[in-house]
Amino acid sequence: MATDLGAPPPRRRGNALLIVSLCLNIALAAMIAIGIYNAVQRNQQRAMPGGPLSPQALMAEVGPAERAKIQAVIDKHAARLKELRIEAAQARGTAFRIFAEPSFTPQEFSQALERVRAADTALQDETARMIGESVAQLTPQERQGIAQKIRERARPGWRIFMPRRMGQ
Repeated sequence: MATDLGAPPPRRRGNALLIVSLCLNIALAAMIAIGIYNAVQRNQQRAMPGGPLSPQALMAEVGPAERAKIQAVIDKHAARLKELRIEAAQARGTAFRIFAEPSFTPQEFSQALERVRAADTALQDETARMIGESVAQLTPQERQGIAQKIRERARPGWRIFMPRRMGQ
């Protein structure tokens, strides 16, 4: 048998580098897909102002009968919430004007900040009442179903390997 002794041996190192490169490309593609999925999920969650228990988020999860009841609660509180938002904005504006005045006094500024705090507290209290009344419109089964959906969205399975960030 004739063997060619002058032929170079097969290049195993080149094959190993090719395999490593291929694996890295697959990992990169997976990370890009996960990033896109995460961005889409985050945007969907942002679409519901007030978080998962806001009346708008609850309306997205229930049937037409409960949706009408929750909308009635929203309508009942809408005028008061608008008034409280305006008051909070005005209190902030007043605090800033006092801050920017050449005749600034810490005492006046502290009083203005106290008015901001009081306006924010009143707004939060009214919002909490609206959420409480909205949730009261749900049946126990609907509440459990919504709670389960919130849990599933809060920690998708692939994220168990990733550390949690504050606020998520």
